[in-house]
Amino acid sequence: MKISIYKYLISAVCLTLGLASYATTYASLSPVPTEIIYALNAEENLVGVSTTCNFPEETKEKPIIGDTYFVNMEMMVKLKPDYLFSMSSAKPMLGQLSQTKTKPIYFEFTKIEEIYDAINYIAKLTNTEENAPKLIESIKTKVEQNRTKNPKKILYIVQTEPLITIGEKSFITDIIEKSGHKSVTADIDHYYPNITLEYAMKMSPDIVIVCFPTEMNKIKKLLPNSKFIYLTENERDIINRSGPRVYEAVKLFANL
Repeated sequence: MKISIYKYLISAVCLTLGLASYATTYASLSPVPTEIIYALNAEENLVGVSTTCNFPEETKEKPIIGDTYFVNMEMMVKLKPDYLFSMSSAKPMLGQLSQTKTKPIYFEFTKIEEIYDAINYIAKLTNTEENAPKLIESIKTKVEQNRTKNPKKILYIVQTEPLITIGEKSFITDIIEKSGHKSVTADIDHYYPNITLEYAMKMSPDIVIVCFPTEMNKIKKLLPNSKFIYLTENERDIINRSGPRVYEAVKLFANL
């Protein structure tokens, strides 16, 4: 109670002297940090988002600053965010930020646990540290609750031409493992390796999950005993975004 009163008195003095406390602002070039920001209730000072940020619905009310391949520098100069949250894949094209006061913050995930680290870090930068522990504990609990008792061998196909899957370094591999299943390409030391049809046949997967299907006839002929599942747009978002909804991805796999 004394601390709260002390903070109130400091704020009142600052306002009286015209020294209102400085609010940190930030923008996001990826749906992942954007979803974390909203989950932390830190969206008030979120001044810009990417073209792919579509969850929650309120993100549509925010100004658009670009995407992984393009950032609108005029908009960035206008909005003047203190931080720009982005995935590491966007790093090559953000050199222009050195001309502004905005500091880029990059994220890269290979395990679910790294999402918790990102939540804590974003909470610290957005002054919402008190919200992080409860959010993380909630995600952990839901992840642990969703584990299949009927494990299967899964081949996760990102795209078919060329045939790209997930390797050991992909966080989707960790999602599949935590759901109780086994990714047949988990031993490949890569993020998203390119494999051959012969390799896929050799792995004999029980289930083939297809993210973006195109030509599937050849694969189906080689894997006649496998069950094929095609993801919807919403399911793709949930699985491919390593954010606070990751427990929904684990649940999706667990319920196959």
